[in-house]
Amino acid sequence: MKWPDCVDDLRAAYPDRADFSIRVLGGVPDTVQQWIGSNWEIRDFTETDVPDFLGRLDFYVYFHSKNWVEAFGICVAEAMASGLVTVLDPSFKDLFEDGAAYCDIAETGNVIERFITSPQAYVQQSNAARELVRRKFAIDRYPERMARLYDDLELPTVAVLKNSRTIINSYANESIAEDNLVRSPPRRMGTRRRILFVATNGIGLGHITRLMAVAERMSDDVDTIFFTRSGGAALAHGRGHAVDYIPCGLAMGVTDASWNRAYAQELLSAVEAFDVSAVVFDGNRPFPGLIAVAESRRDLAWIWIRRALWRVGHEFSADAQDVFDMVIEPGEFAHDEDHGPTRNLPGAVAVPPLLLLDPGTGLPRSEAAAKLGINPDHFTVAVQLGSQRNFDFAGMPELIFAGLARRHVQTVQILNPLAKPCKEDASTVPRRSLYPLAEYFSAVDLLVTNAGYNSFHESIFGGIPSIFLPNEAPEMDDQHLRAAYAQSAGLGLCLRYSELNRVNETLNLALSDDFRAEVRRRSARLDFVNGSAIAARVIEQLVFSIRADRPLHASIART
Repeated sequence: MKWPDCVDDLRAAYPDRADFSIRVLGGVPDTVQQWIGSNWEIRDFTETDVPDFLGRLDFYVYFHSKNWVEAFGICVAEAMASGLVTVLDPSFKDLFEDGAAYCDIAETGNVIERFITSPQAYVQQSNAARELVRRKFAIDRYPERMARLYDDLELPTVAVLKNSRTIINSYANESIAEDNLVRSPPRRMGTRRRILFVATNGIGLGHITRLMAVAERMSDDVDTIFFTRSGGAALAHGRGHAVDYIPCGLAMGVTDASWNRAYAQELLSAVEAFDVSAVVFDGNRPFPGLIAVAESRRDLAWIWIRRALWRVGHEFSADAQDVFDMVIEPGEFAHDEDHGPTRNLPGAVAVPPLLLLDPGTGLPRSEAAAKLGINPDHFTVAVQLGSQRNFDFAGMPELIFAGLARRHVQTVQILNPLAKPCKEDASTVPRRSLYPLAEYFSAVDLLVTNAGYNSFHESIFGGIPSIFLPNEAPEMDDQHLRAAYAQSAGLGLCLRYSELNRVNETLNLALSDDFRAEVRRRSARLDFVNGSAIAARVIEQLVFSIRADRPLHASIART
């Protein structure tokens, strides 16, 4: 539809003449390919970039099918911005005005010849093209056009966050600023509250899973909305949450500084559009874009769910907490051995471990086995090693699968939804992508998993005999400490990626009746309270409180 309808029209738009060279970037459909002349040069998008391609042209010609309606014509605008004389169908005249030359398709060759014979006319038309794009489509026209749109729709003023003086924490290399910030009036407050749950983009699903655990235990007086750069956004949406997804800077290929500026604007817009009362952030470190919005919207409650069990020696600045009204630290089974930088920091609200599902609330064994694609009457080992996006287990998984195969143990591999696609191999082990795995624990007799926060605590409190393979990437929490602590408590086994010579010994122990019976006995003695409900309650108490450190008129509900 982006091309003329027949061979005659195509040859009229792009004449088959020795003195004309027709250049195309991006390919030609098969139906059009058979019509092209001998003077065509077709390049893939990977061969050159658009500015370089346009810089080597003299004219840009665009005629499409009579059955096609062009929504805008961004390629035309790019050509005009490059100073090319652009020849178009008259249907474009209302949009591009005097910035282009217009004619019937049969007159294209004559129009081009006229400009070739008159360099002065060519320069005038080229300048008119640039001027039209600058006047109507330049980036500095965007705020003005958005403001008119907001007026037409009777929306409140668009949120604006400009750069200037630094809001910076001691561990961030980039800054974000709030000078000339257009501040919004205090939020409208009714009987219900909206809370924005902000999840960072972790290696796995820990951050967004903890937020869902808390959000799903909020009272009916609260509406929850997720604003996340996590790849697990679709999982939250699948569980019924409203989700706004913002790609991380790495996925977009931009610098940290530019991403933080854009993120701050997006977050501020979400805060104002959704009219939220509070923002709950789960992440290792608050990034500058979030801090900038928190500094500018002190009328909201800001809560940070901050991980524990940081590695000894990890850099952490206590100043990172200053922007938040509340810091919640999820409980750790291995807390006795936590000697990281957050251990003795005052001010955090300590709650028991946060789990999405309460132990024992999953599917019955027969139903869980059916979803896993296994025989419920056979002993089953599930292997789930996280996304493996930042850590190579160095052949350990292969040794484990081979060891289980030699022992004729029914095995299923659980794929993390964020993991890279598996390479095709000769493995006969079935693979399933499931979330959350705890829902299927009734069909699992032995679990081989990493020692991330969620997997670890689900296994420990769920009484699932487990072999823990810690992810020991330097940026992670101390998974080796967790795994070793579980082994010392008789509640699991620790197998490090470097201990390839211990695989057989560990499997023999894990598959023994004595080990599994002891794990279940000791697990049954643990007192478990899901900290998610407690965290939800303390957040609600903060959100519904009249704040003594806020202006009174901004805290009392108005009818």
